[in-house]
Amino acid sequence: MTGIFSRPRGAILGRFKRSQGGATAVEFALVAAPFLYLLMAIFETGLMLFSEYVIENGVAKAAREIRTGQVQSASMSAADFKNLVCGNLASFLKCSSNLYIDVRSFTKFSDISLPKPLNADGTLSSSVTSSASWSTGTALEVVVVRTYYVWKLFTPGISHLSNMAGDSRLLTAGAVFRNEPFN
Repeated sequence: MTGIFSRPRGAILGRFKRSQGGATAVEFALVAAPFLYLLMAIFETGLMLFSEYVIENGVAKAAREIRTGQVQSASMSAADFKNLVCGNLASFLKCSSNLYIDVRSFTKFSDISLPKPLNADGTLSSSVTSSASWSTGTALEVVVVRTYYVWKLFTPGISHLSNMAGDSRLLTAGAVFRNEPFN
């Protein structure tokens, strides 16, 4: 009998130990999963921060229309203003279902008092959802525009980035200003 079975058992094991044929594939298999997970976590964190910047920019543009009196003269509703903000956002953001807007007016800066957006259990408070304020103010009043976007985390295991219940993060953007004398 010739071939592999005719050699002593030690020679077969020694040849197996010296073989380097699949080492690269095994090393890649060991490194690929953690590398791809890290890449996914970095991508999501970057996308989330970019989204927060885009929301902040959209709020600044829309809030300018309150400051100059355009919203008041057009008798815009809260839904119209939300559409104005959404028009300035990136298309991948689910604006209609995940964006909440709260606009409050005060006579002076020292009067500003705002409710917290999250309850103790990590859910959105009613001051953000059902009883959000829509008061754009008159000329020379102080206005606070706050927006909240619920970002659902899609990378498993990065729940340390979550500040809400259900592996979500609340992205916020706002503007505080005194209305111009537009009357």
